Amino acid sequence: MNVDDPVMLDILRRCMVARIATLSHNGRPSINPLYFVAPHGRIWLGTSEWTLAARNVKADPRVSVLFEVEQDRSPQRVLRISGRASVRTDPKVQRSYNLRVERKYVLTPGGIRHYLVHLRQLSLMHNYHAQAAEKGQACVIEVTPIEAEILGYELLG
Repeated sequence: MNVDDPVMLDILRRCMVARIATLSHNGRPSINPLYFVAPHGRIWLGTSEWTLAARNVKADPRVSVLFEVEQDRSPQRVLRISGRASVRTDPKVQRSYNLRVERKYVLTPGGIRHYLVHLRQLSLMHNYHAQAAEKGQACVIEVTPIEAEILGYELLG
């Protein structure tokens, strides 16, 4: 499947959380849910350098990313992309990722409604992000797809 396949692009547009599967330096697997955007045929997942996902990508760049449109029960709702990943910390990529994430998750009717309902929790989120920044730099895991496939609903049960 090509990265510009209409079915694949539709799943990426409608999916809100990606699950990235990584391997540690000794081959131990890990799966982490992350917010993502998909610019220019790549997958960008936001995290921090200190996280297990980022550390594992540095140890072994082979990854698989699962995208599931959770509110959809059609056969074409789950996409798996396998590829090679790298950890990007350059400010230009980080700014571009942040702008795209704001458009996808915040500057939508549902996103704005969510923030208004949870205004009291914004200070808690600010404190969390400040603590995370002390642990390490924000980064983007960039996945270059090598293979993509739609997983049939019957396979997932």
